[in-house]
Amino acid sequence: MIERSLAAALAAAVAAIGSDAFPDRFLDVLRAAAGTDLCSAFAIDADGTPRCLFAAGTHRDIPDFAQSASLAYARSYWQRDRAMQRALAQAAGPVQIVRQAWNGITDPDYRRACYERGGIVERLTLYAGGPAPLFASAYRTRESGHSSPAEIEALGRLADLAMAMLARHVDMPRRPSEPVPEPLPELVRRLLDGGHALSEREAAVAAALHLGRTQREISAATGIALSSVITYRRRAYRKLGVRDRRGLADFLHALDRTH
Repeated sequence: MIERSLAAALAAAVAAIGSDAFPDRFLDVLRAAAGTDLCSAFAIDADGTPRCLFAAGTHRDIPDFAQSASLAYARSYWQRDRAMQRALAQAAGPVQIVRQAWNGITDPDYRRACYERGGIVERLTLYAGGPAPLFASAYRTRESGHSSPAEIEALGRLADLAMAMLARHVDMPRRPSEPVPEPLPELVRRLLDGGHALSEREAAVAAALHLGRTQREISAATGIALSSVITYRRRAYRKLGVRDRRGLADFLHALDRTH
């Protein structure tokens, strides 16, 4: 069930790339993988200063906490974040994950403003280096407690894909906010539940193709190599017993009639 929820969240996030809906869909992905309550994302400008890209999630007691804490971090506290500085200095290869507990923050002002005020007990941050460094943080509140080893492992498996989606979102011109196509996560769920042993990525690629996206668009939006998208499409079609999009549409229509 968790894997299927994650596949649906990924499909919805891909559909929202470049729109105002993406921050919430990105949070849904982190929540499905690691039980995240809030999230934020930052780009590092040429002068080394972090710029808040977005914050998402609603705090139970402080509705604007995610946004206000993220802006305060970018404005006043980032230079006191030694974990961030170390990680970005080393982030030349794969995405790094750094776990930071609230009581590991030694600066009292930073700890109070960005952790204690909102009851944040843990931050899991994904760092992607390169010419345009990015990082995204997933926060857990006191009610959720600390991450389990399984949740950290799940986030690790997702890290490269999540940061590829974020990078794609940053690079794309903003488009008007659109509702996330409701059929996409539902299609993924139906394909996974259809008894044809599709993997999450095979189902997500098939669903996106059915909704009119090209293989190249899926590759660009997700950061998955075009050759891999083609492989997932071929496997999905073979398992479903179809040859093309028309056959996939017929399959889904027949599935509708049986339910």
